[in-house]
Order: sequence, then structure tokens, then C-alpha cells
Amino acid sequence: MTTTLDGELKVSASTNFNAELHARPSIYFSGPSLVEHVAFMPASTQTQGIVEIQQKNATSDDGIRVQIEHHTEFTTVTRVTPLKLPVQAWPQETRFHKDFGVTTTPSQLICRISVLVLDAPPEDLSPTLRQYGFGDTAASAIGGSAAQVCSDFLVGPGESSRILLFNAELNAYRLGRMVRRICEIETYRSMALLGLPEARRLAPVLKYFDEKLTDLTNRHLNTPADEHKRLLDEISTLSAHVISATAETRNRFGATAAYATIVEERIAELRESHVPGFQRFGVFVARRFKPAVRTCAATALRLEQLSHATMHLLDLLQTRIQLEIEYQNTVQIRAMAERAAVQLKIQRAVEGFSIIAISYYLLSLLKMTAETLDHAGVHLGPFTMLVSIPVVVAAVALTVFRVRHALR
Repeated sequence: MTTTLDGELKVSASTNFNAELHARPSIYFSGPSLVEHVAFMPASTQTQGIVEIQQKNATSDDGIRVQIEHHTEFTTVTRVTPLKLPVQAWPQETRFHKDFGVTTTPSQLICRISVLVLDAPPEDLSPTLRQYGFGDTAASAIGGSAAQVCSDFLVGPGESSRILLFNAELNAYRLGRMVRRICEIETYRSMALLGLPEARRLAPVLKYFDEKLTDLTNRHLNTPADEHKRLLDEISTLSAHVISATAETRNRFGATAAYATIVEERIAELRESHVPGFQRFGVFVARRFKPAVRTCAATALRLEQLSHATMHLLDLLQTRIQLEIEYQNTVQIRAMAERAAVQLKIQRAVEGFSIIAISYYLLSLLKMTAETLDHAGVHLGPFTMLVSIPVVVAAVALTVFRVRHALR
């Protein structure tokens, strides 16, 4: 191991990644046994303090084995109790809450599964299933016909779903992994179905959102400019509600999709084959499980589409408002240009009048000067006044034009 900080961090990360490969070991066992599996979701993030068991993986003197696993959202407790033949009836199930200190308050019980593992299956399953109280049952040969699994998926008196597993050729390791897959199917199926109540809760809300969006879209086509602000406020409010609903359910629906994928993988790992006269175990699960998953996926997609639609409508209205503002600005600029042109014409007219007025005053001054000189004995002829008129007018006009050019 390197002594540098970077090297220590790299080794530590590698160790954690390698440990993750062994984070979910199965309980290996053989012979008739009762496997009890409980999954529950803590109400707080302090998952480690919910289960009060002295050891994570414990084996007692009578062969009972217990295993606890902490997952991202939930915790599972698995207990394997060896049984003595013959097993005439379903064994008495363990009181997890009392015997193991597992409290459902403030935690939420997700599922409880009891798997009764027996020897090779009988030739006729029906009498055995009736003996253990099973009703309409699904059954499959699993593991390449090395075992058979049966269940009616009903919750019994102990709040557990009962599964009957007949082991024909599985050794302890394969049997432990097979039981683990069966428990995981039920656990992840229950976790995935947590999104279904959210989907049902959102159904009327989404219907209202759709109707509101349709109404706002129709109003957007015919709303006059003086009511655009009110329409913009309503669309913004609808968009905020849709985004809020999406944020509240995004994690749950995302988890539903992830758990559903795990369920499908675990069913495929069973390597099922048909048992004459019975519906397959995986088919029974999938046919009743996939519609709920599709409902959650459809609800999530509907929320996403509503969010895009409201944002698109909001952009359209904002674009329309912006175009109207630009049009108003264009009209105002055009009016200002017209006023400037009129003012320019007036200014030019005034400049023309000013040339005439200044020239008139200058010529009047020259006339008074000529009359004064005439009284003084200096006589100026009429030709002098005629010449001075164009000269004065030209000088005044040139002066005015030069001043206007300088101002420009």
C-alpha cells in the first residue's frame, strides 16, 4: 500500500467496491426448514438502530440462523429454523416483533414471507397443498427441475405470504440462493408497489391538470392583449403545481422502475418450467405485477408530458407578449420618426423664414444708412441698393447653412 494520501484513498475505494460484491450473502442450509423473511422501511434515516439484534449473522444452539441486511430504503431480517420430519402442518411462525425487538413504529412493514422447505415433491401436489391450507395455487419447477415452488400469494393469519418449496436435487448452496431469490421477488415486488398508491392519488389531479391545460390553451388563442398578464399568471401557477407533483413522486416512481427490473431478473434466474395443471409461479407474479408497474410508469410519463406542455404553452404566451411589445415599440418608433420628420420640415421652414427676416432687417439697416448718407451729402444711387439685396441674402443664407452644418 502506498503511503500517500491519494494512494490510501485509492486502496480504500477499491476495498469498499470489493466489499460490495459480498454485501448480500445467502444463508446456506439443507433439510426441511422454515425460512421467515421480513422487510420493513424505517420512518427515519437511522436504519441501523431499528433492528435490535445482537449479531448481524447469528446461529443459535438449535441450528436457527438469523441474517440482517440494510438496504438503501429498507431493512430485511431472515431467519432459518430447521424442522424435524414429518411436517404435518404449517409450523408456528416466529413473532418477529417480540422475539427480535423489531418495531413497526415508527417503521413501515413492507412484507413478510414464510417459505416452508421440504423434501422432493410428491407425484400429486393437490393433496399436499390442501394439507398446508393452500387455495388457488401457482407452481413451477425451478433450477432446471431441481425443485418446485408453490404459493397462493395470500396473506395468512400471521400477516405472512406462504410459499412451499420442494427440494429434489439442490445442495445447501443452491438451495440458499434459490430461497433468497424467492424472498427477493416478494420483497422487491412489494417495494415496487409502493408507487401504486401515489399513482392512484395523482389520477384525479392529473385529470384536473389536463382539463386546465386544455382550457388555458384554448384561451391562449383568443385572449386579447389586455388579459395576457392574467393568463400568464394562471399558466405559471399550473406549471408550478405540475413541477411540484413531479418532484414529490420522481424518486418513488424511479424506485418502482428499478425494483421492477430486479423482480424480472430474479424471476428469470429461477429458470422456471411448467408443472402440469398449475400456472407458473413467475407468470402469476408478472401478470398481476406488471400492470401496477406500467400504471406508475404511465403516471410518471404523464407528469413529464404535462410539465413539457405547460412550459411550452408558457413559452408561446411569453413569445406572443414579446412580439406585441416589439410591435408596440415599432409603432412608437415609427411615430417618433414621423414627428422628427415633421419637426425637421418645420425647422427647415423656420430656417427659410429666418433667412428672409434677417435679410430684411439687414436691408432695412442698409436703407437707413443710405438715407442718412444722402442727408449728409453723400448720394448713393439705386443701383447700389439693387446689388446689395442678393449679396445680403446670399451672405445670410451661407451663414445659416454653416451654423446648421456645425450643429450637425
